[in-house]
Amino acid sequence: MTVTLPESAAKVERAPKEERVNILLVDDRAENLLALEAILEPLGERTIRAHSGDEALKCLLTDDFAVILLDVQMPGLNGFETAELIKSRERTRYVPIIFLTAISKDEAYVFRGYSVGAVDYMSKPFQPDVLRSKVAVFVDLYRKQRQLKEQERLLHDAAVRQIELEHRARFLAQEARTAQIVSTALDAIVVLDVQRRIKVFNAAAERMFDRSAADVVGSLVEQVIADAQLDRALTMASERGPDPNISDLQSLIGHRSNGDRFPLEVSVSCLEVSGDRSYTIIARDVTERLRTEEALRTQAESLAQNAAELRQLNEKLQERQEELERAMTARNRFYASMSHELRTPINAIIGYNTLLLDQIYGPLNEKQTHGLERTHKAANHLLELVNDVLDLSKIEAGKIELTLQPVPFPGVIEDLFVTVRPLADEHRTELRLHVDNGPKAIISDPRRVRQILLNLISNAIKFGRGQPIQVTLTLGAPDHIEVAVTDHGEGIEPADLARIFDEFVQLSNSQQLGGTGLGLPISKRLATLLGGDLDVTSERGKGSTFVLRLPERIGMED
Repeated sequence: MTVTLPESAAKVERAPKEERVNILLVDDRAENLLALEAILEPLGERTIRAHSGDEALKCLLTDDFAVILLDVQMPGLNGFETAELIKSRERTRYVPIIFLTAISKDEAYVFRGYSVGAVDYMSKPFQPDVLRSKVAVFVDLYRKQRQLKEQERLLHDAAVRQIELEHRARFLAQEARTAQIVSTALDAIVVLDVQRRIKVFNAAAERMFDRSAADVVGSLVEQVIADAQLDRALTMASERGPDPNISDLQSLIGHRSNGDRFPLEVSVSCLEVSGDRSYTIIARDVTERLRTEEALRTQAESLAQNAAELRQLNEKLQERQEELERAMTARNRFYASMSHELRTPINAIIGYNTLLLDQIYGPLNEKQTHGLERTHKAANHLLELVNDVLDLSKIEAGKIELTLQPVPFPGVIEDLFVTVRPLADEHRTELRLHVDNGPKAIISDPRRVRQILLNLISNAIKFGRGQPIQVTLTLGAPDHIEVAVTDHGEGIEPADLARIFDEFVQLSNSQQLGGTGLGLPISKRLATLLGGDLDVTSERGKGSTFVLRLPERIGMED
């Protein structure tokens, strides 16, 4: 049984509540859904649970989702069948699906997952930060796509407004010089005679051109519209005649009384009644619209570029993840192989050294004894390093099998005190145990619990400068226990705290006292594997405290 608890969530910027998108979580086990919600909670999005494939399909009928996290093994409709039904519907065909599985890891299952339309296939246990980053990418893509649709809608509305303007121009041309319409029209209406003199200048035109009708009526139209394209517009209107089904919009330049020039969109029609020809110009100031359209075009291009960059980044992320997985697999295989190959000669060296030190092959002088003792110590150190590397490779490969049994406290601490007594006597260190609300037994792996605690207590003795070592056992909480191991040694520099649990990291004082640099990283990972955590606090010159927290039973929520 292998259990992995999520790492601490990375800090991300939450979306406003009204802008949150939906993420569909599909798993028949409630605890898995709760764990997924905890992993994705820092994103600030809305997560919706579905306990089966049928329930997931019902959710998709009523809501839109940015991404679907889908378990493969489920009763009823399994993950593959559910994905096929999702991809068969037009509405949900393009919703990204990430398969999550703890069982179906064979290449055949992975191939089928991708063949039914999945964008990713992740095996449990997985890295929470990796899953959260992938989901964040699809959420961001979904939000960008939604913005693009909104921009398309705005452009469509602008086209609709243009068509409305054409219809309005045809209607006004057909109704000719209806005074009521002219006087109340929101668009500027300018009526010209055959000599291009202004005959009608409505209120909207007065506002637009910043001129009164009294000042411009009877004047040439060039006083308000001085554009070489005006001649062409009037000629086309004359040739077209009063046909209301034909209306061309022209882009001209208007002039205000203060000399300002501004863009106009105009419709020109020609009407001839009893030999009296007149031209009607319907104009609209499109300064703001052109500015808005330019901004929309720029934003649409930017969004398209961002979407392309996001796709490229996602592809690079996928490639790097695959490269990292291959590298880690090769490294773990190498570690395991080399560890097994090195154990045999090292054990032989230790065995023959022991025989020599026991003088089985004859008496030894003082220098020979001293040299063999140093060789024996070095061989044991090397064997410890090989064992640690093998443990680390097993943890990273997910091959650590847990044997769950009752682990009694404080009994396990008392047994360890007996084990480390020779080391404590060598450093003249007193061991103290304080128990709060005991005794109590938890369900965990006794061997791994002892391995963690033995490493913490041994380190405290080595680095405690002969001061008493305090082990505080807190058993009062209903769902977990805490073991705090405190020494009064030199402590750890603040800059070193962040890397104290990294592999092969040895601080300056630890190098002098020996060690592999793997004890704390292995303890940290084993604590996570057991459903708990291992933290450290330290103050330079006053010592350090390592706190191991374990659940009462693996799988319990704190």
